[in-house]
Amino acid sequence: MPFAGFITLFVFKKIILFLGIWMGLLPVYGQQISIELGPSKIPIETYFTVSIRLKGQTLQDAPLFPDLEGFQKSSRFSKKITLKTGNNLVEEVHTQNYAALNEGTFTIKPFTITVNGQVVKSPGTTIQVGPVTANNPIIENPQTQPLKTEFTGKSGQSFLNLEVSKKEIYTGEGLHVALYFYLTAAENGQLEFYNFLQQLPELFKQIKQPTCWEEVWEQTEILPDTVMVKDEKYIRFKLYEAINYPLNAVDLEFPALNLKMLQYTVPKDATFAEEKRQPEIKEFQSVAKTVRVKALPPHPLRETVPVGRYRLDELLERTRTSINRTVNYSFAVIGEGNIGALPTPTLQNLPALEVYPPQVKENLLRQQQRISGSKRFAYSIVPKMPGQYPLRQLLHFIYFDPERERYDTLTSRFTLQVSGTVDRDAAIGAVVSDDFYKLIQTEDNNLVSMHNFEKLKLYTNLIVLLLLAISIFIFFRKT
Repeated sequence: MPFAGFITLFVFKKIILFLGIWMGLLPVYGQQISIELGPSKIPIETYFTVSIRLKGQTLQDAPLFPDLEGFQKSSRFSKKITLKTGNNLVEEVHTQNYAALNEGTFTIKPFTITVNGQVVKSPGTTIQVGPVTANNPIIENPQTQPLKTEFTGKSGQSFLNLEVSKKEIYTGEGLHVALYFYLTAAENGQLEFYNFLQQLPELFKQIKQPTCWEEVWEQTEILPDTVMVKDEKYIRFKLYEAINYPLNAVDLEFPALNLKMLQYTVPKDATFAEEKRQPEIKEFQSVAKTVRVKALPPHPLRETVPVGRYRLDELLERTRTSINRTVNYSFAVIGEGNIGALPTPTLQNLPALEVYPPQVKENLLRQQQRISGSKRFAYSIVPKMPGQYPLRQLLHFIYFDPERERYDTLTSRFTLQVSGTVDRDAAIGAVVSDDFYKLIQTEDNNLVSMHNFEKLKLYTNLIVLLLLAISIFIFFRKT
C-alpha cells in the first residue's frame, strides 16, 4: 500500500506540472495576429475584404492597410468582437473594404501590415471579379424597359424613385410598379439602410392601391444591379415590385415616399483605432405620381370582360365519337394579363351535349416586369344525340386587348362528329354492366345485425378483466 501511495503521489505531481506548463503557455498561445483575405471570386458589386484577426489582445495603433492594384480602398471599415471568455481571451476582427474598379482577374502581391508593433505577412492571392449577380439581368435595351427612369435627384447623388410602366391605362390593364434606391459609386460605402425591416411595411402600405388587384413579387433578399441613368453608373436596389390591375376607372395616386438611410461622415482627424465616423440620418424622398385609369369602351360585358393579350390552346381527345361515350376536351387561355382572375367561361346550352364542370389548372410566370401564364379548363363531354357539333357553338372567350384597344373573341376550331342511334336505355345498360353492379347477383342478401360489434366489444372487455384478476391473484399468492 505505501508503494501504491507513492506511485499515486508521483502521478499527481506530474499532472500538476503538466497543467502548470500548459497554463503558462496559454496566454502566449492565445495571443495571435493573422491576416485573412476575402473570397477569390466575387461579383463586381461586392467588396473584397482584408481583415486583421487578433486573439488574446486588442488593437493599440491604427494599422496601415495596403493599396491593392485594381481596387479602390473604401472609407468603410468595421470592428467586430467575435469571442470573449471571461476577461482574458478576446478576439477582434478589423476589416477593410475594397471596391473593384473593373471586371477581370487581379493578382494581389504579398504584403505586410504592422499590428501592435508586430509585422504580419500575407502571401497575397488572385481575385476574379465577375459581372453583377442580380436576379434580373441588367436592362440595357430600351425595348425591354417600358419607361425610362425619371431622374429625381441632382446629378451625381443617390436618390429614391417610384417607377410605373405607363402613365395611362385601361381598367383591368396591368401596371408595373417598382420602388428603387439608386446609389452612386461615390457614396457607395457611406450609406447604409437604417431600420430597414421597420420602414418597409409602411412604404408598402403607402404604395398599395385600394382599387387594384395586386400581384406582388416575393423577395427573400435584396440584390443590387448596375444601371446607367443619364450616362452615370448607379447601383440599384429593388425594394418593391408588383403588377396592379385597376378594378374600376379611378385614377391611381402614389404619394411621395420617404426612406431613411444611415450616412457616415469621416472627419479629417479620424483614426482607424478610434473609429470617429459620425453617423447621421439622411432622408430620401421620391416624387408623387398619378396614373390615369380609363374606362373600357362600350360593350354589354365591359364590367366583367377580362383585359389583356390572350390566345387559345385547345386539346380534343378525338373528333369522332359515338352517343353516350365520354370525350375529354380542354382549352387554355394563354397570354399576358390578370391570369388569376380569369373567370370560368359560361357554356352555351346545347341539349345534344352534356358537359360536366371543368377542372382548372393555373400557371403564372413573373418576369421582365410582366405577369404572363395560362389557365386551363378541362371538360368531360357526353354526346346524347348524333350529328356534327362545332365547339364554337358551345363556348367562346371574350376579352379586351388594351394595345389594339378593341374587344376580341377566342373560339374553338374543333368540330365533334357523333354517330349512333338514340337508345333511352343505353346509358342505364352501360351502368348496369359495370363490374361493381355485377356483385349484386353473387352477394348474400341476408340481414346482418348492427349490434354484433357491440356484443364483440363486451366479450373482449370481460376476457381482459378476467385475465387481470388472475394476474393479481398470482402476484399476491407469490408474495
